[in-house]
Amino acid sequence: MCSAVKLIMGVNGASVWPFDRTSDTKTIAVIEKNRAWIPKMRVTHCDRQQCLLWRSLSPLRDEGRSFRVRLLEGTCDCCLFQSLHYPCRHALAGYAAASIEWVPYEAVFKVYKMESSSITDESMWAEWHRTRLCPNPVMRRKATERPVSTRFRNDIDETERHEKRCGLCRKYGHTRRECPNHPMGDV
Repeated sequence: MCSAVKLIMGVNGASVWPFDRTSDTKTIAVIEKNRAWIPKMRVTHCDRQQCLLWRSLSPLRDEGRSFRVRLLEGTCDCCLFQSLHYPCRHALAGYAAASIEWVPYEAVFKVYKMESSSITDESMWAEWHRTRLCPNPVMRRKATERPVSTRFRNDIDETERHEKRCGLCRKYGHTRRECPNHPMGDV
């Protein structure tokens, strides 16, 4: 068993980290979805000493694409394994090819349990030696107004100005708000 797997599984195969399975169902669902891809993958080379696997997708999809998975380093050529901190479909297929039962949830959620404390004393902050970027207030769009149209108008776009027409009585010269026939509220 390679050392990366020993870190995840523990020496005797028991889980090392305590874990509450209800903490992140969305991530578990993504991992289970990735597990469904395992039968669609095939291993073209497996080096058990270095936990190095070359995987390629089956001929059913993306013919010719291959990914190198390093289980010991926790990396894959697709970069999802190292950036998301949980195994991508290629890594899961690598665990299956190496006959390693992967029970990763403890390791995955240990990464996200780490908390960082903020430095409240400003005297301990590092000095800023770069230029400070200040937004130009003139270029800022006002939130209350409609955006200004940048379309070039021509003769076709010009319309004749019509006199106001009421929506209630359909007479010209006023609008619904100023209509003399506007019903007042129940008194």
